[in-house]
Amino acid sequence: MDIDTIKKHIQEFFQEGTVTIVGSGLSLAEGIPGMGELAKELQVKVPRMLSTVEDKANWNSISNDLTSGVGLEQALHNTKPNSTVEECIRKTTAVYIGEAEKCLFEEIVRKGKQLRFSEYLQRFNIRNQGIAVITTNYDRLIEYACEVNDIMANTLFVGKYISRFKPDKSKYASCVGVQRKQGKGQKMLYSPMVTVLKPHGCLSWHLINDKPYSITNCSVEDSLIITPGLNKYREGYSVPFDIHRAKANEEIDRAQRYIIIGYGFGDDHLETHLMQQLRAGKPTLIFTHSLSANAEKIVKECRGITAFCHVNSDDTRVLTIDGESILSSVNLWDLHEMIKEVF
Repeated sequence: MDIDTIKKHIQEFFQEGTVTIVGSGLSLAEGIPGMGELAKELQVKVPRMLSTVEDKANWNSISNDLTSGVGLEQALHNTKPNSTVEECIRKTTAVYIGEAEKCLFEEIVRKGKQLRFSEYLQRFNIRNQGIAVITTNYDRLIEYACEVNDIMANTLFVGKYISRFKPDKSKYASCVGVQRKQGKGQKMLYSPMVTVLKPHGCLSWHLINDKPYSITNCSVEDSLIITPGLNKYREGYSVPFDIHRAKANEEIDRAQRYIIIGYGFGDDHLETHLMQQLRAGKPTLIFTHSLSANAEKIVKECRGITAFCHVNSDDTRVLTIDGESILSSVNLWDLHEMIKEVF
């Protein structure tokens, strides 16, 4: 495809019926630590939190993998953390990401920094019941991007300061009025809304008296997040993770098309449903710095996918099932550059 055809193809995705799936690549582009940096932080902090021989041996097995170059997710698959080590990993992860997110939040509020996802949302005409965004990230960059654009972020919680988990009622929080139709009853009017589904949890989520709440000002150390590794599949079947996962799968099945941003295809929670739809040929765009081996394999198997990834600071690699090409002097893999180029 030539560049004009590619631009028109991308523009067709910015409408209702598109579900956006966001991975860690988007947050990494904004300065939130990725898996590599997190692994280094864990190797520094976790040993200081352990006291028993058993716990230290469990962590050392994981740490040895990390030192030898094994990725964090794979290391946590190779050696299942025991409950103590897993809790240390969770707390360290939440604090580390939370500190980076706090700095970024200050830039947004005080310096007017515009997030890539904020620019992205501006290209949608969000009406009716809004659009859905599914993310495996713990941070709140998507929620911040929504509110900067005066769009309600519906995370299935209701309330301002101590938000309760009400997945069946949360959408009504965006109701702004009632339209009376002569002889036809009433119609509820909604402000623009993005439903943000987070099957791995969020830094705002906390468990209080066995009930999930979303509380922005609580210490992130106690936040409800599912860390990488085998244990995430166990934790993913408890509230509120299970509801977010189920609704994410419903949105995936209902979608007419997908835009996938910075996601490496390494999560079975989402991909059981997603892969069925991709293999059926549902139209999909992938924007990422680097395609993972899993992602590249999927692109080569599925007819409806067009993937854009990094070659160098000037060029973009474009992949489809039919092969690949290089676009010179165009950075379509980066969301900011793509928006500027296409729109």
